[in-house]
Amino acid sequence: MNGILLSLCGTLFTFSVTALGACNVFWMKKHVTGDVQCVFLGFAGGVMIAASVWSLLIPALERAELAGQMSWLVVSAGFISGVFILLAADRLIKRRLDRVGDNRLSLRTRTQLLVLAITLHNIPEGMAVGLAFALAVKNPENGNLLSGAVALAIGIGIQNYPEGTAVALPLISDGMSKKKAFLLGSLSAIVEPVFGVLAAAVSGIVSELMPLLLSLAAGTMIYVVVEELIPEAHMGKRDTVGTFGFVLGFLIMMILDVALKG
Repeated sequence: MNGILLSLCGTLFTFSVTALGACNVFWMKKHVTGDVQCVFLGFAGGVMIAASVWSLLIPALERAELAGQMSWLVVSAGFISGVFILLAADRLIKRRLDRVGDNRLSLRTRTQLLVLAITLHNIPEGMAVGLAFALAVKNPENGNLLSGAVALAIGIGIQNYPEGTAVALPLISDGMSKKKAFLLGSLSAIVEPVFGVLAAAVSGIVSELMPLLLSLAAGTMIYVVVEELIPEAHMGKRDTVGTFGFVLGFLIMMILDVALKG
């Protein structure tokens, strides 16, 4: 089966779940309690950490060893590259904020920055799903890889549901119409199928890059968790709810991965 087609299907699924989450703007209140947001953020962090380990880093190490590469060096290089790519992107956004000042930002500018930040953080998720399916197609004898790719898509889809809500709700709080908030909340994940297909296509051209690309996606995902999700998940009135959300997300992703491979 075509790896690019499978990557497209997997990332369209994760995009669709984001849109489903953004639909909540049509019936939910404009403001979600801080504790609920912390649970959502912690849950997303748990899913992304588990996915990075089981669906990206471990397959990257295995693939590098099979290719006769120095696995720890290749995977470390990819991981660090992923971290620095998102670090640079975050610095550009924060520099823009520092130059203008939060209190002087127009609604349009604040909306653009919010959607840009979420969009950047969705890129590694799309890459991760695309690469996982591409790797499974390249190794049809290893059924665990396909199961792992399916688990990864389901796991990221699960965490994309609250993410779609978390993107869209602040927009209507700032006075945006519900329809426009839904549209922008949904489109924040459109980069997932785009970069999922691109990553799968690149891996198909140069298969030796697969371990590097897998670990790069893992690095970007873990950077998002450590830099953004975990700190914000502990900003509620009860800081433990974010931790419980993280544990729940991690366990669900781990169970999905193990159960599907079994």
